[in-house]
Amino acid sequence: MKAWTELENNPNITLNETSYSKYYINHGVKIEMFNDGRIEVKNTMTNSDHYENVPYEIFVLFETVGFDHGAFAMCSHIFKRRADKIMYNIDLAERDERYEAADRLRESYHKVINKHYDYEERISRLSPYL
Repeated sequence: MKAWTELENNPNITLNETSYSKYYINHGVKIEMFNDGRIEVKNTMTNSDHYENVPYEIFVLFETVGFDHGAFAMCSHIFKRRADKIMYNIDLAERDERYEAADRLRESYHKVINKHYDYEERISRLSPYL
C-alpha cells in the first residue's frame, strides 16, 4: 500500500506499536498494519469513541495514490457530509419558522462547507490530473 510506505519513510510522523499491530495517526486518519499483514484505514474524525472504516473509493486512493491524497479526500468527504446534514437541519428550522436557529445553522454551514472546499483545493494542488 502506497500510503503505508510513504508514512514509513516520513521521519516527521510517529509510528505507534501494540502487541498485534503498528499504526500511524495523522490528518484524522488511523492507518494500521496488523501482524498478519492486513492494513486497515480508519476515520478518526467521528463524534464517538470508535473509528469508522473509510469508504472503499477513498481506501483505493490510500492504496494507489498515497497518504496525503487519501487523507484529504476523506476530510473533504466528511465535511461535505456534515454540510449536507446542516443544510437539512436549516430546511427543517425554516419549515418550523425557527429563523434564528436557521441563521445560526447557516453560520455553521458556511464554516463546514469552506473546510470541504479547502480540502478539495488541497487535493487539486497535489494531483491536478487525477
